[in-house]
Amino acid sequence: MVYAGFWKRVAAYCIDSVIVGMVGGVIAMVIGMVLGLGMAGIGGGSDAMGAGFIMIQLLTNVLSIALAAAYYAGFHASAGKATLGKMAVGIKVVRTDGERISIARGIGRYFAAMLSGLILCIGFVMAAFTERKQGLHDLICDTLVVDKWAFTDHPEWQQRGLGTVTIVILSIFGLLMAVVIVALLAMIGIAASQFS
Repeated sequence: MVYAGFWKRVAAYCIDSVIVGMVGGVIAMVIGMVLGLGMAGIGGGSDAMGAGFIMIQLLTNVLSIALAAAYYAGFHASAGKATLGKMAVGIKVVRTDGERISIARGIGRYFAAMLSGLILCIGFVMAAFTERKQGLHDLICDTLVVDKWAFTDHPEWQQRGLGTVTIVILSIFGLLMAVVIVALLAMIGIAASQFS
């Protein structure tokens, strides 16, 4: 059995985050425009506009969480057992017996993954150190992340290495992170020089 390592999972998450973020951004923009125009048409004082803005933010956040939960649960419970990011790097999510997970378990796994992130991402890092490469959310939901050929008629086709897609994705996101860090340091430097 080839379990999906930490870095393959990170690469898959990077891809999935971009997809969910782009779709969520478009939906949030549409909702903001529609409700914003509706609020402008109603009129009212600044208190009404402030309350309207809070309602738009609340609705957008709830829809973003629902969209992400539907994306992850739907793809993990599908016949492919993987999100688009996991498919790209060649891994899938299964029950510990190799069976496909249900939509309900997929939704539970999504919210358990939120818990993994809330505890300083320790729940995610656990996947690098546990015997079967399980994060906290996998342990809670009785799931495994394995090579796409695990639990199939051809388990001998499983790949142990990172693979080209994983290396490319990690390289791209690593470069982007480096650019962001350099930009932040430059901004801090500029701000510090203005105050001295």
